[in-house]
Amino acid sequence: MTVPLDERTAHNITPGQRVATSVLADIKSGRFKHGDQLPSEPDLQATYGVGRAAVRSGLERLREQGKIVTVHGSGSFVVGPGRQEPPISASGRLVKDIRDGIASGRLKPGDQLPKEPELMDTYRLSSPAIRAALRELREEGLIHSRGRFGRFVGPEGTPVRREPTKGETIAETVAARIRAGDYRPDGCLPGETMLAQEFGVTRKVVRAGLALLRDQGWAYTVPHKGTFANKSDKWPKLAD
Repeated sequence: MTVPLDERTAHNITPGQRVATSVLADIKSGRFKHGDQLPSEPDLQATYGVGRAAVRSGLERLREQGKIVTVHGSGSFVVGPGRQEPPISASGRLVKDIRDGIASGRLKPGDQLPKEPELMDTYRLSSPAIRAALRELREEGLIHSRGRFGRFVGPEGTPVRREPTKGETIAETVAARIRAGDYRPDGCLPGETMLAQEFGVTRKVVRAGLALLRDQGWAYTVPHKGTFANKSDKWPKLAD
């Protein structure tokens, strides 16, 4: 028996194509209008009975067709008539998504950007490619890096909009004590064990705090002797 063409086509369509086709039909019917936010990835998975990879593949197809734009931290939005955009590279799309998010106000000064592993998973890019793309935004003054703590919206010095880590809390507290004169210049700071007990954290967290103090210029470490308070001429320029 010969299988009708439409049945053969439906049988051969991939889950990602099915997601893209269904969402596009909703856009054309007016269910999703210009500027509307699409359902979240989990909602799309539940709606179409597919996995995360299929949803992302479908959204990728719609982005390449210029039907939607994805803004990190906010979601995917429908692009209106006359605003269709030609396909761009994955790294170009990363830069555009962040730039558009900042311009629209969805990404605010001090907001933390997704970590590298998440960006690599979302955009299917290598770590060097992610860093090269973000370097472009950093050179434009749109984002800045805080080392091991991540990347944030805004130029260097923009206050971050998140709770400090335990290591940062230790660094801020000890820096305040150095600034207040509780620890004299070249005076030895409390050891890792003492700080771990005071703050109720592990020595690994204490080491992260001490590393931040060194990076900022509040202290220096002498191997096998300890960590010492720096003289005031070594303190950060933004310190009071």
